[in-house]
Amino acid sequence: MIKSPAENIDYDGEFRALGGPLLTERAGQRADAYLAQNYPFLSRAAWQKRLKSGELRVDGAIVDASYKLRPGQQLALYHPPSVEPEVDRGIYPLWRVGAVMAVFKPAPLPMHENGPYRKNTFSELLKTEIGPEWAAVHRLDRETSGIVLCGATYEVRKTLAASLASRTLQKEYLAIAHGHCQEAHWTEQGPIGDLTQSEIRIKKWVVPDGLPAETRFQLLEQKAQHVLLKAFPKTGRTNQIRIHAAYAGHNLVGDRLFHPDEQVFLEWFVQGLTDRVVEQTGFKRCLLHAHALTFIHPEDEKVYEVRCPLPEDMQNFWDQLV
Repeated sequence: MIKSPAENIDYDGEFRALGGPLLTERAGQRADAYLAQNYPFLSRAAWQKRLKSGELRVDGAIVDASYKLRPGQQLALYHPPSVEPEVDRGIYPLWRVGAVMAVFKPAPLPMHENGPYRKNTFSELLKTEIGPEWAAVHRLDRETSGIVLCGATYEVRKTLAASLASRTLQKEYLAIAHGHCQEAHWTEQGPIGDLTQSEIRIKKWVVPDGLPAETRFQLLEQKAQHVLLKAFPKTGRTNQIRIHAAYAGHNLVGDRLFHPDEQVFLEWFVQGLTDRVVEQTGFKRCLLHAHALTFIHPEDEKVYEVRCPLPEDMQNFWDQLV
């Protein structure tokens, strides 16, 4: 018996959520029309093809193009297994005293095993290239470069993690963003939580019922339509600097998730880092860099400050701006 296109799919692969649960106001539309309207990086005919093949599912079920969508339903798109993506593997020690080390993390490089990443991670490289006893105390996003503080013993890592939670461990970031600043210094205090009306399920934003968050910004330099900022996060919410910068009208160069047009992120999610995505965001990665850390050493109880200048890709981008 000849299998249908849908039956030929290896369902051991991953289906990724396409947007969030369907909003009530979007219900009643044909599946193909909804997809073409809200995810225009594929044509209506292309979406019809994916619906027919079973590569696009609604609540896990195969539906035809004329299927009328209902509130709360979840669309998912098939992503076949792929070779582990290439990363920048160039980690190196910046500073060390006793069982505490500051290590440079390049970008793009994920911190831990996740999705398609297994060996190409900061934690794996730390063990194999610096030593199996070392582990990170905190994390940076895959596309964020800069300082990662690491400990060689459980006791040291536990103490540093407590410092991070109590905010006695202080962080500074450098960021290149779009826009023109009206002030040299300002503070964003918008609470951060899930953006339920977004088509992007993982997206957070400044919302009334969010968790308290505070970021202080300092303008370092202005060039035409871009700014070089220093950011001091007082709290540690997920994507806090990126959210507060974008909320202030200064979305970071290269940031897809918090780009004003959500289609940019959705196109990247399905098609990868296309030329159009790079053109829309301004760069191939989010230009955010963990620039400095100040902390009390768990062993000698002295205060140390570790600094790391802009990496080459960010410095070159800034230098070429007029």
